[in-house]
Amino acid sequence: SLSVGKRRSLDTAANYGSTTDADGTESLAFPSAIYPDVGDVSVVLSPSVIGNVDGAFRHMKAYTYSGWESKLSKAVMADHYQNLIAYMPKDFAWEDSEAFTKSTLAEASNYQAPNGGMTYFRANDAYVSPYLSAYTALSFNWLRASGHDIPAPIETKLHAYLDSMLKKDVVPTFYSRGMSSTVRAVALAALAPHGKVSAADLQRYRKDVQYMDLMGKAHYLQAALEIEGTQDNITEVTDMIFGSSVQSGGKFSFNETYDDSYSRILATPLRANCSILSSFTAYAKTKTGKSAVGDIPFKLTRMITQARGNRGHWPNTQENVFCMNALVDYAKAYEAVEPNLTAKVSIDNDIIGSSKFTAVSDAPVTHSRPITADDVGASRKVTVSKTGEGRIYYSTRMSYASLDIAAKRQNAGMDIRKEYNVERNNKWVLLDTPAQIKQGELVRVDIFLSLPTARHFVVVDDPIPGGLEPVNRDLATSSKVDADKGDFKAAGGSWYFKFSDWRSYNVSRYSFYHKELRHDAARFYSDYLPAGNYVLSYSAQAIAQGEFTKMPVLSQEMYDPDIYGKGLPGTLAVAAPKKIKGK
Repeated sequence: SLSVGKRRSLDTAANYGSTTDADGTESLAFPSAIYPDVGDVSVVLSPSVIGNVDGAFRHMKAYTYSGWESKLSKAVMADHYQNLIAYMPKDFAWEDSEAFTKSTLAEASNYQAPNGGMTYFRANDAYVSPYLSAYTALSFNWLRASGHDIPAPIETKLHAYLDSMLKKDVVPTFYSRGMSSTVRAVALAALAPHGKVSAADLQRYRKDVQYMDLMGKAHYLQAALEIEGTQDNITEVTDMIFGSSVQSGGKFSFNETYDDSYSRILATPLRANCSILSSFTAYAKTKTGKSAVGDIPFKLTRMITQARGNRGHWPNTQENVFCMNALVDYAKAYEAVEPNLTAKVSIDNDIIGSSKFTAVSDAPVTHSRPITADDVGASRKVTVSKTGEGRIYYSTRMSYASLDIAAKRQNAGMDIRKEYNVERNNKWVLLDTPAQIKQGELVRVDIFLSLPTARHFVVVDDPIPGGLEPVNRDLATSSKVDADKGDFKAAGGSWYFKFSDWRSYNVSRYSFYHKELRHDAARFYSDYLPAGNYVLSYSAQAIAQGEFTKMPVLSQEMYDPDIYGKGLPGTLAVAAPKKIKGK
């Protein structure tokens, strides 16, 4: 049992940036209501925001499924390997990558139907996929830009098919208007570099932009960037894309929901985000776009690279191809200069570290110093100065322990809160703060988590106050009746009634599906959570009298802890059990 104030949890604050010629600076304001000598300031330096990309190439190199989409995606990845070879570790090589791409292009005719469209398996008009056809034309553009020869007869027939698809209603009947509009946008992006799309064509499809998913909007933007006199189209679609954005923890992401039919065009949120990164990277090359986009490509790249979690690759071929293509675009635009630099980190006038980088594959380096009594309530200037060639990225983090009286709810991409309920007179009663119960009473803890965007590898960690003992139904000594009372049922006045779409524990693969109940903490885990609201519950029994600290509940991405949410601390008083008359 720990008394109030003895257990301390760390809050964090973080800033992210990159610097080329000018020094990077951050103003660091230390809160006044924090404990001295607890926590630290750290600055992480890296010569690249693109890291650990070899896993995606290892996965695609070993990919063996047949079919045109699979073969073409593998060929594009083999080409991307050549473009990102500087980022590869020494223990990995794709020896025949160039030859594989060339041989795959020679197979294209085997999958082209007589009408010019592309098929997954059989080269028959009945099996033509409009999306696969547009994707093939787009891939041909990527491969040509890397120096590969594209078979002219195949491409000519393919362009004729896409032109017909744009002008006539030849999409499958199961395509919704949104799906049709999205596929046509990809076709526009594929044809525009060849001068086969005009400003009038873009204007004709302008009314359909509102129906496109994010991938469609991104490719409509790519097409518009290729054509003079389309700034109004560019501004309009960019604003629409920004309307679906979420920013937190130094990362940018874009979100939408699909119905099941979108799987027919291989749609995923991650593929859409990667398409946006390519589009924004291209837009940032213009004067107007540089101002509109700012540092979003950097933040979006962070999200995309970290979306893999502890996997070496993204889940499917489309995500691997579009995400790697986006990283190639980013590398060419922002990391074209091979680093040969020294970066120095100082806080005010005190140097806390210096690092030298000579390759984009160099590992990140962290420099830190502890928070001192002089820092409390003060303002400091963190400076990252660079000498030499190349770009340096930095993240500045401060970890500190707030005094209990100054504690605030923290929302860095996750909103989390906790309620205590006690069973009295056969119903659950919501406890006030500070909470007061009696020894022997049963408590149910309800945790509410809300996510504005999809999150990866999330843990919810709720410290158990001294005086309580979780009731674990997995233990033979636990009361199953008491454990079952941990099943959720909202008490009057609960936060639960703020929303109507709560997802409970273990409701699906894409929810929390693993938990650990220990004497010191209750922890819930998930490797992927879509945007939405989640409710978790467990029961505990008051076993000891006294006043105890209720530590704040914490949720965070395990592989990117700057994305987190934190509840409020409090106190729990456990009084002597009520005496029974005659005892």
